[in-house]
Amino acid sequence: MKVAVLANLKEDAPVSPDDPPGRWDDLDERLTIDTILESMREIGYEAKYFPADLRSFEELKEFNPDIVFNSSEGHYGESREAQMPAVLDLLRIPYTCAGVLGMSLSHNKHIAKQMFRYAGLPTANFFVMSSMSELDGLGLKFPMFVKPASEGSSIGINEKAIVYDRGELEYQASMILNTIHSKVLVEEYIEGREFTIGILGNEVLPIVEIISPTGFYDREQKEDLHSEVYRICPADLPVEKTHELQQIALKAKKILNLEDVCRMDLRMDREGNPYILEVNPIPLMHPDPEQASLVYASRAAGFTYTDIVRKIIESALSRLDSVTC
Repeated sequence: MKVAVLANLKEDAPVSPDDPPGRWDDLDERLTIDTILESMREIGYEAKYFPADLRSFEELKEFNPDIVFNSSEGHYGESREAQMPAVLDLLRIPYTCAGVLGMSLSHNKHIAKQMFRYAGLPTANFFVMSSMSELDGLGLKFPMFVKPASEGSSIGINEKAIVYDRGELEYQASMILNTIHSKVLVEEYIEGREFTIGILGNEVLPIVEIISPTGFYDREQKEDLHSEVYRICPADLPVEKTHELQQIALKAKKILNLEDVCRMDLRMDREGNPYILEVNPIPLMHPDPEQASLVYASRAAGFTYTDIVRKIIESALSRLDSVTC
């Protein structure tokens, strides 16, 4: 079987002096793509990497893959993760992971939270704003957590993301509007523990707890391999609570139309009440489990990196076969 790997690499990012800090943090490293290709060849697939760029599509059509392993994040736009799935749909080339709808819903965090509310899933009270004048209609309780409404990899989240008064809120909101150039998502801060839950196909992986000295995971901690942040997997939770959180993850995956692989981040308050933060439709697959929670959880479940790649592709093929039957 022929598999094309479609991704955007950090080394190829359209870097500009005007880029805010961490602008391209969510793009893949070459090591990640090389490890995915190596795993595919180990399985027995004929695999080739293509940059997720319109200039690659003539070569992609010539390669004529049976399926695309989609890891593309895109470069510009509020729904940039949906751009390559849209092109692949036009070319009638099947691919892994979510389609246009799922990518759009999950990448825009405020839309995802609206979907969670609609489905009765727990998420913190929130407000989305596109100008400073909208702060007057906020109506949330301090402390609040302030972040971009459509970014990944903790982009735009710094050590001052938790705000305790109007002045701090204005400062953080202004920083995001003026440097990230994104709508701002403001939500009531959930004091408690933070978890992330990966899903391969329809199999929920062991829960990862993220321990941070600041109480939350900011961009600098995510990018610093020597930070004091560490993970525990499986998380120290009662069996009933583990099952509850895993079921929430499965429901969130379904309501956002995600497929094959995803990862959900949530917090649990001091009373044990869970709140979904966001869902990542293309989780980081760096081979170092200390960097990638999905890989860390998969290892805890007994899976190798090659198993992860195989399960994603097999999930997509099974899903596509059921559609054509």
